[in-house]
Formats: sequence, structure tokens, C-alpha cells
Amino acid sequence: MKNLCLTFTAGLVLLLGACNLNNKPASSGEEVTGFKKWAATPPMGWNSWDCFGPSVVEAEVKANADYMAKHLKESGWEYIVVDIRWYADNQTTGHYNPYDETDFVIDENGRYMPSPKRFPSSANGAGFKPLADYIHNLGLKFGIHIMRGVPKEAVFNKMPIKGTNITADQIYSTESECTWLKDNYTVVRSKEGAQEYYNSILDLYASWGVDYIKVDDLSRPYHTDEIEMLRKAIDQTGRPIVLSMSPGATPIDQHEHATNHANMWRTIDDFWDNWAQLNYSFGMCAKWAPYITTGAWPDADMLPLGKFIRGERATDRYTNFTKDEQYTLMTLWSMFKSPLMFGGNLPDNDEFTNSIITNKEVLYVNKYSRNNKELYAKDDITVWTADDPANGDVFVALFNNEGDGFIKTKDLLYRSGTVSQLTDGFGEHIDVELPEGSTELYLIVNDSGDGIAWDHANWINPEIELSTGKKIKLTDLKWQYATAGWGEVSVNKSVSGKELNVKGTVYKNGIGTHSQSIIMYQIPDNSVRFTTFAGLDKAATDVKGGTTVEFMLATQDPTPRTVDLSKAIANTGRISRTTTVKSKEVKADISGAQKLYLVVTDAGDNSGHDHANWINPTIYKENGEALSLTDIDWVSASCGWSTVQKNKSVAGNKLTVAGKVYKTGIGTHSNSVIEFDVPEGYTQFKALCSYDDEVLDAPDGVTMEFLVYTENPVLDNTISIPVDLEGLGFKGECTIRDLWKNEDVGTYSNTEFAPSIPTHGVGFYRVSGEKK
Repeated sequence: MKNLCLTFTAGLVLLLGACNLNNKPASSGEEVTGFKKWAATPPMGWNSWDCFGPSVVEAEVKANADYMAKHLKESGWEYIVVDIRWYADNQTTGHYNPYDETDFVIDENGRYMPSPKRFPSSANGAGFKPLADYIHNLGLKFGIHIMRGVPKEAVFNKMPIKGTNITADQIYSTESECTWLKDNYTVVRSKEGAQEYYNSILDLYASWGVDYIKVDDLSRPYHTDEIEMLRKAIDQTGRPIVLSMSPGATPIDQHEHATNHANMWRTIDDFWDNWAQLNYSFGMCAKWAPYITTGAWPDADMLPLGKFIRGERATDRYTNFTKDEQYTLMTLWSMFKSPLMFGGNLPDNDEFTNSIITNKEVLYVNKYSRNNKELYAKDDITVWTADDPANGDVFVALFNNEGDGFIKTKDLLYRSGTVSQLTDGFGEHIDVELPEGSTELYLIVNDSGDGIAWDHANWINPEIELSTGKKIKLTDLKWQYATAGWGEVSVNKSVSGKELNVKGTVYKNGIGTHSQSIIMYQIPDNSVRFTTFAGLDKAATDVKGGTTVEFMLATQDPTPRTVDLSKAIANTGRISRTTTVKSKEVKADISGAQKLYLVVTDAGDNSGHDHANWINPTIYKENGEALSLTDIDWVSASCGWSTVQKNKSVAGNKLTVAGKVYKTGIGTHSNSVIEFDVPEGYTQFKALCSYDDEVLDAPDGVTMEFLVYTENPVLDNTISIPVDLEGLGFKGECTIRDLWKNEDVGTYSNTEFAPSIPTHGVGFYRVSGEKK
């Protein structure tokens, strides 16, 4: 455990008083007028994007609305938002159909209409009104996503703009066309009929009963003219419709314009469930915090929590965030007063997920706190504070952000440093000697600190040279496993499926991937050299923003673990569908041991679909007497999903490995630790370790390692942080309340309060006391 003393001298003014969550917060003196009244607190809702990508259907929307009304509405959750391409008749997957392969539904005035195939109630021109009515009858609000601009279909077919004698081909421009979705053209403000077009689509949405509109390709790059046309179009409908602008990062120098025209706008590009992006968000939230305004909220993006069904970057899996990281996410978003838009499929929520999104004391901070700011950020510790205007209490969040959660840099063979569009040739030529006897090679691409958006990276002509002088192309070998932060790792094409292209030069041989990528190869033990050109793919560098990475190499596993690998008495190594080792029998000498720990880790990638089985786990005496661990009770058992099961898989099915059903075993899920007391006289442990056949067809994941310990394997990565309460402005004793546990911790003074914060975790507290 590390110790770190923080002295806060922010001069906060605190008033003595107890918290009453039913109190209406004191006025901040800020007058809320006009459209800002429609989002007086940060909007809270569900959006279909993370879970269903562009392919959500009406039944799925209704199921999430029903769940919200029954379980979440009381906690303030109210918006149900249908995200992108609801007007595409043949959109069925988490990725966009190409423009020329899409069947668009559009009315006679060039306005997109919902697909009746996907939204049956919209048939016969009804639009989204029946669905909006259904949601309103549940006591909720309804929102939709649109793209900036006018449909190309309307332009090509010269469709009339409602209420005018102008046609769509008279108001458009091909300049500033969206780079990632080709459905629309730019609307030119100076052209007659331009404002009328935006008026016509907002009039349509108002007639449907839309309460919230998310407009994409609007705030990065920042399209001032169309933002102002949208503001005017919404206002002229007479209906309160919240305006959300995407994507990010919105230029921070546009904060005043954004505040005067929208209710919320994105601070970063699409946010997904990996630590690198969450860690990056701390800096962006700190930059935007001074511009938090009631009714006009900087938006840190959606909450990638719960279960995803067929999203762009997540199919049939639960969030990759650990529980500590989920607490950190909800705490930062609440202290930043970000809008809260849940991304998972609500009907699949478990008890833990619901507990973190319905915690009244945490949501109170999101809704009503004031003076929210980052107070301290140094040496992996970040501290935020905010005030409670109802009584003068102070909220304090202590974050332990140690480690990037992706790779350990200590024993890397090579690091390129930052590679960006400022790098000559947009890449680095790499030529390194391999340590003698190397049998593994890891190609790593990491984010370089600005988020992973557009971090498409290529390993061009990657070759290993043997001591005999022979050269082997890596593309001729089969990798043991390969991960990427977006898309799929590809051989001889980019991660987006196109030609490998770095700054205009096309290459035939190489590997295309995206940051947050590890590609592991087994190589001959007489390998002596590795060469490649590592560069940024043109598909990404053609887009403004992003594309900043670091290339790395390792010859030993660089991925972090929550357990001490050096203390393991048995280790299977990686077991996966993509490795040559798919199951392994472990044997371990446990002579004299009083404890036995069975551990399954995610092998350093993520825990997606890591259904793990300990088949016939048995301990033996020297005389051969056997005792199955399923016949005794464990001391404790934890796993990363569901609960540990005896004689069943973690999903409750028969234990099945390679088609064979086993009656005896333990089903669990990474990351898992199962602790047993060892009866006297037992000297050996045996088990067959493998993933369960129930995840053979999982879309991703299923990579794990099994380890055996006789002493506590869990690394202590906590940091003890004594908080200087006097430095915060208090005198005498203060009452400290844990907001996540909803309980008082005790009374403290000076630096007596020193909570231990786990890696990637947070302590979230209310401090009540008398000021100096």
C-alpha cells in the first residue's frame, strides 16, 4: 500500500449543516431562461447506440422504456433515445451499411421517416408518434438522433421543401460533408430555403412528440451556421426539445457559442469501456469544468455499462469495466455534472449495475452540486470537489488512476514514442535485435494520451530474421491472439478493411489494427531480429483530429494482472480459442499448505465471455486418498460475472469441454479468486482447466489463464490518502459520509481521515463541519 498526503488549500467556504436529499438546493444566483429551462439538471436517459448500434428495432426500444419506467424512473431516469439511422430499412448490424447499399425511407418533402420494417407502428406515414405516445404514457420522454444536413436522396430527386417552392438541390453544398457517414450534404445557410428545411424537419419531430434531439456531425468540426439554424428551428416549433450536439471533441474555444445554442455538447469522441479512455476523460472534464452552466452541459458521453447486444464495438457481452472502474466512471460523470445516458440493454441489468445508477446520494451530486472542479491532479491521484448549495457541505472524490490498465511498460523491448501526423512519414522504421531464446513476440499499439478515436495503425512488412539468415513474414504465421480497441485486426488490409496506406503509399503486406491492440505470435527460438515500418493508416489521417499512437514491442507478456504471477505454484498460461492451448491439466505441490487459491485472470486483455471451468478439482494425500473440492465449502469465491457455481458452468449449464460433459467441477468467470482451507495431510492438487463450450461461438473474448496459489495472490495496489480537512477550510471535527455506501464513516479532524483507494477506484465522500 502506498501513502500519499494531500493538502488542499482551495479556500472553500463551508457551512455547518446536515444533508437532506429532499431539500431543494439553494439558488446559485444563476438565472435559467429560455431553452436552458428544458434541461435544468443534466439529462438522464437511455440511448440505443452502445447496445444496438444503428440497428435498433421498436420492440427493443419499448423493452428498455418499460424497464426504465418500472425500475429507474423514480431515480430520475427519463429519456428514451433512438440513435442513428432509424430511417434505414435494411440496417441489421452494429456497423453502418454503405450508402449505396442502404434502403432509405423518406417522405415527399425530403425528410427521413422511420423504417416500418424496424418500427411497425410508424407505417402509413405515422412516423414516430405512436412510439412517442407509448413512451409518454409510461411517464418518460422520447428522443431521436439525426445527422446534420439534408439527405442526398432529397437532393438527387429534387424533393420540395415543405411550405416553399424551393427544392433540396437548391440549398446544399458538397463542402464539409461528413467523413464517416455519407447520407447527407451540408445545408448552406445563405441559400433561400435553408432555414425552411430545418424548420420543416423540426416541425415534423415536434408533431411526433419528440422531446430530445441528438444532432451528429455537428460539433466536430464545429458547424456554426447549422447550429444556429437548428436552434432557430427548434424554437419556432414552440415545443421544448432538448438539443444535444455530437460528436466530440467540441472545440473548447466555442464554449460560449455552445452554451448559447445547445443544452449539451460532447467533450470527447465516442467513449467506450476501456481504462485508457476513462483515464483520458479526467483531463477533458477538468478543461470543461469552468464552463458548466445550468441548462447547458458539457457532455462526457454515454455510460458504456451493462450488457451490449450488437453494438459497433461490443456484441453480446457485458461492460469491460471492472467494478472499481464503474464506480470511478459514475463518480467522475456525477462530479462533472455530465448528462447521463446509459448504453447497455436495460432488461439485462444486474443488481450491481442498478445499484450504481440509482444511488440517490450520488445522483444528487450530479443534479444539484455547484462549483465542481478538479482540485488536484498529480502522481496518478486526482481529486475533485464540489459544494452542496442546500447546506454548504463539500463533496470530495479521491481517484487512484495508477497504471494505464492496458500494458506494463517496465520490460518492453521497444517504444516508438508518440507517432502522429507531425511525425515524418506518419510512422517509424523499426529494426530491433531480439533477446536470445525469445519464443514470443508482442506487437502493441497504445493510445498516446489523447483518446483512441481514429487511431488506425499499420505494421507494414513485419518480418523476423532467424540466426540462419532466413526471413519470415509475420503475415505468414498465425497469431496466438489479437485484440484491437476498434474493429478487427486484419492481415494485408487496414482495420477498416481497405488497402494498407500510410501517407498515400499503398502497401500489399502488413497488419492493420487500432490502438489498444496486442498481437501475440509464437516465434522460432532462433529468432534474432525484427523489422517493420509502423505507421498511421490514411483512412484515419484523412480525418481531422485523433490519430496519435505509440508502437511498442515485447518478448514477454506485457499485460497487467490483479494477482502476483511470481507467487503462483502452477500457471496454465493463456488458454483461448485462438491459441494452440485450449485446455490444460494442472498439477501443484501443496505440501504443508493451509490455504489454496484457485485463480482465473482475463490474461491481460479483457474479461469478455471468459467462462472458465476447473474440471475435477481434487486434492490428494500421499497415500492416494482424494477429496474433490466440490465436496467442501470454499471460504470465499468471487468472479467477474454472475456467481461461481459448483458442478455447473458459470451460466448454469452442464460443464462441457471439447464436447465432453463433466459432472464434477467449478464454473466461474474471469477475474476470479476462490479460496479454500486445506485439510491436514493433503499434498497435491490436480484439475483440468479450460473455457466452457457455451462460449465457443462468442463474438469476442474467451481468453484466460488459470493459476494456483497457497498464499493470498491479490496484489495490494491501494493508495492511502490522508486528507487535510483543515486545509479544506474546516476547524475541529468533521463528519465524513461515504456516498457509495450511503453510510457515515465517522468524525475526523486534520489529516485523520485516510481512506485506502484501490487502483482505478475512487472514494466519494460528503464532508460536513464548521468552517474556520
